[in-house]
Amino acid sequence: MIKSDIITRVMEEMGYTRTQADKAVNTVLKTIIETLSKGEDVVIRRFGTFEVYDSKRRKGRNLKTGEEVAIPPQRVVRFKPSKKLKFVEE
Repeated sequence: MIKSDIITRVMEEMGYTRTQADKAVNTVLKTIIETLSKGEDVVIRRFGTFEVYDSKRRKGRNLKTGEEVAIPPQRVVRFKPSKKLKFVEE
């Protein structure tokens, strides 16, 4: 599923025009991105949590030369699904 599929689904479910549905989906995504960029977590009940954390400095390797390279710490977003979202494989 891609973003345009979500917009189409919002159109069908809510009776919106494509423009209204596009604006609604973009507003939700923009809000999530802005909140994460502030370092705050985004919790969507019965779906999951988007968490921001600082990765640690670690060592990597240049694949061409084999030389060790220091990878600096960076802010990373992690998604943890809720228990209701996790699927059971049969």
